Amino acid sequence: MFNQSIRLLTVGLAIAAATADASDFPALVAKVPRGSNSLVLIDVDAVLASPIAQSNGWARRFNDGNSDRPLYLPPEADKVAIAVQLDLVRGCAKNWEVAVMGMKEPFSMSLIARAEGGYVDEIEGVKAAWVPSDAYFIELDPQTLGLMAPADRQSIARWAEKGKTAQPEMLSDYLGALTTSAGHGAQVVMAIDAADAIQPHRVRARLEGSKFATSQNLDSTIELISSLRGLVFQLTFNTKVQAVARIDFAVPVLLKEDVAKGLVLGAMENLQFSLPGTENWSCSVKENSIIMSGELDNDALRRVFTLMELPTTKFSSLKDQSIEDNSQATVVKCSQAYFHAVDAMLIDLKKRTKVNSAGDAGWIDRYAAKIDRLPVLHVDEELLTYGEKLTETLRIISGSRKMSNMQGASAERVAIGEAGVSSSNDGYGYRAYSYTSPRVAETNAGNIRADATATGTSVKLQGWTLIDNATLAIRKVMTQKYNMEF
Repeated sequence: MFNQSIRLLTVGLAIAAATADASDFPALVAKVPRGSNSLVLIDVDAVLASPIAQSNGWARRFNDGNSDRPLYLPPEADKVAIAVQLDLVRGCAKNWEVAVMGMKEPFSMSLIARAEGGYVDEIEGVKAAWVPSDAYFIELDPQTLGLMAPADRQSIARWAEKGKTAQPEMLSDYLGALTTSAGHGAQVVMAIDAADAIQPHRVRARLEGSKFATSQNLDSTIELISSLRGLVFQLTFNTKVQAVARIDFAVPVLLKEDVAKGLVLGAMENLQFSLPGTENWSCSVKENSIIMSGELDNDALRRVFTLMELPTTKFSSLKDQSIEDNSQATVVKCSQAYFHAVDAMLIDLKKRTKVNSAGDAGWIDRYAAKIDRLPVLHVDEELLTYGEKLTETLRIISGSRKMSNMQGASAERVAIGEAGVSSSNDGYGYRAYSYTSPRVAETNAGNIRADATATGTSVKLQGWTLIDNATLAIRKVMTQKYNMEF
């Protein structure tokens, strides 16, 4: 009886120790530097244990036949918190991002530097590693790994210095509420704090001339959008992935559900982050919030995860590889994984994109960055050159699409402003008067926007033709070079 009690006590202590060692989101978030306006919390263990992750092998490493999965999560981490400082009025560009990872096994900075091709550093007495992905790793404590991009050494120094005080940084109340609710149901939760970020004059410029200006009270719609507090996005993984997006405002939402859904989809189009499949999602309005929900397929999930993935994950996928092992078998394996990952992203971008739509420019940017972050150790040099040219072309396509969209919108506003009576001096002291009806002005504006869209579409078609030809060529070169199918 005594021996049985001892065994039970030992098991109980082991369980308690395991529970104590497991990361928790409040502790991770407490290490995030101040200034972030978006937060992503990922329960890695729960995601990788889900039926969809198990059946698709998401836990396998990059070079083990799973290079096209929608997201790479380091299996050595049990939970991850990612904080980002987004420029919410300029295409949601990332000013900086940090990740705090609760690790199930310690990672030395020398191992990370070796795996990523960087070097070991020491900043404010804290062990760190610079990596070519333009990021810094930092050892926040033996079981907690920090990651910051871009690699601003001064910012890392401030972060390391602050970490010594053991005083948690302050998040906004909106993001703080996410920290306490994470881990109860959804395995991935993302929030963006948009309070005071929206400029009313930009909203008015977007809405004037749109269907919302005629079908709704323009001033009340501008007031609603300008009062945006933020967005909460939850992903629940089972045999499929269920998504729920809640958009919060400071004033009540008085729109009908179909109009509210159109407003959200239109905003995603304007931000150039249209998400395939969301047109089939359900939409409801509850007090100060618009709530949309639906399923995400694998391709849509890949797009969503480009918004919340780590700046680099090579440290985990390459930790067991030898830098010195440059045998042909290793080069072929790594090169095939690289090519298959790139090919899967290109297929996804093309098959879920409308040729004449500007709503995908943001995703194209994100995919270019995702390709840049792929592991490159032991990858064929010709293949890496192809990858570099590919991302350059993708960014040209995206930039052209964004520019044509802005030019079209600007010219459209000018054309609409010309409606009514106008006059010009004929050079002999007399003034000539003309009248442009609102209908004619609207037609002119539509033609101008169509011309701008056509320009962006032309660049897009040319760019994809170049990409298709280059992909076919490099596949042939690699296959002949190594006598293996790519």
